[in-house]
Amino acid sequence: MLSNFDLVSRTLYKQKVGQFQKTKLPKGLLNSVFLSKQVKRKFPIQAALHIVLDGALLGLITTVAIMSCVALHSQYLWTKSFTNLETTRDLNRRILESTSILESYLLKNQKLSRYLVPTKAEDLIYVERPKPEETKKSIGKSFKRRLLEKMSSFPIKSGY
Repeated sequence: MLSNFDLVSRTLYKQKVGQFQKTKLPKGLLNSVFLSKQVKRKFPIQAALHIVLDGALLGLITTVAIMSCVALHSQYLWTKSFTNLETTRDLNRRILESTSILESYLLKNQKLSRYLVPTKAEDLIYVERPKPEETKKSIGKSFKRRLLEKMSSFPIKSGY
């Protein structure tokens, strides 16, 4: 009588205990994946062409990667500069608005603005250029004297 153990042990395949089974790929697949020495010997020009083209493709991929990084970095810097430019323009516009508001406020509240009248080109007085002899005399004066003359010629403004 056969036991269950005997049925299991009798299979179609022989078991090799302690050994690994080796599977071999067909030679056609190996030749298509790897460039063998035999192909290099048979077709040296074609093998050299493959090596050159592989190097060129790797170089091209590297160049494209580097140029992409440079382009992206340049675009980042341009965007940053343009944002700073927009901020500067906005601040400049705000300064001009605040300056005009302050000027209009001062002109409304200052007594001097009531005495100012609109003028025309015909009402303007043209002053002649000073003569060179007079300018030489002013250069010869001391610094202290020129400073005092300038300070005394300034109009006195009301307020602070």
